[in-house]
Amino acid sequence: MNILNRSAITVYGTEKFLEWIKEQHPNLHRWTLKDLNNHPNVYLVDEEDQNCWGDCFIDNFETIFRNEVGEYVYDEVEWPEVITVDLFRAWFTFQYSELAYDLSKDDLVADDVWQNT
Repeated sequence: MNILNRSAITVYGTEKFLEWIKEQHPNLHRWTLKDLNNHPNVYLVDEEDQNCWGDCFIDNFETIFRNEVGEYVYDEVEWPEVITVDLFRAWFTFQYSELAYDLSKDDLVADDVWQNT
């Protein structure tokens, strides 16, 4: 087991985010919060101690917002025009983890998903 030099943010959608998804995709009208949050995304961020972890949230909330919304609606024209901390907090909740452990025996491989943007 290895400890990574990263902290983690696990993101969950709220009822407001679910309502927006249903507006964009009426075929998902039966979705519940449980469906939406069945497999939450985890974002590794710079390692921070518990006394200043809010910095990593402020530094990364817009990127996280764009990724979460982009999983459901690719065309940014359909997205909210202004992405703010308040909007993020209305659409998402999150759990912060100070430590991240790697239990795999395989090498860690990172792909840059934003390299073409």
